[in-house]
Amino acid sequence: MCRLLSMNFFSSWDDGSRYDLKMANLLRKYNLTGTFFIPTNRELKVEDIVYLAQDFKIGAHTRSHPDDMKKLSFPAQVFEIASNKGFLEGLTGQKIEDFCYPSGRYSNKTIDAVKMCGFKTARTTLVGNIKKPNPFKIETTVHVYPNRKEYNRVNWLEYAKKKFDEAKHIDGYFHIWGHSEEVNRYGLWDELEELFKYVYDKV
Repeated sequence: MCRLLSMNFFSSWDDGSRYDLKMANLLRKYNLTGTFFIPTNRELKVEDIVYLAQDFKIGAHTRSHPDDMKKLSFPAQVFEIASNKGFLEGLTGQKIEDFCYPSGRYSNKTIDAVKMCGFKTARTTLVGNIKKPNPFKIETTVHVYPNRKEYNRVNWLEYAKKKFDEAKHIDGYFHIWGHSEEVNRYGLWDELEELFKYVYDKV
């Protein structure tokens, strides 16, 4: 059962890597919530998606994860979004209402397509936000990644702890996101667990 925090805590994980199962176990260890944004063209097996859906939210991430949705025609964008939504709803038996823009690239037409397909939220890849976001332009707080210019050469973990404390102080919003495959590639599991424990101990 996911823990209810006094502030708005979110985590989300993109692309449907096989390491999402490891991520799910780590979230469970600290009773933290998570959304897994899974494209139809993904690494996870069908049974893995069904398994994740038992304890976590599943979000849509398009059929084929286009590099830039803005470059597609409006009908093509609708197809990418709607077909993935139908695929995930068919697997999980759940209503899929959360979307993530592939690579964080989108236009106003993409937002229109997302709304047309019945979604209630859509996440970007922007970081640094600790206030309630626009539901169709959701800005996150921290990306689990070694080097982003927004961190000003500060280790991502220290940046995350600082932002969490700022958000908690104002009863605000904290959203951590990433790709479990990148967490594995860059050897960030121990640092991520340290952050989860930090969150757990402070709420």
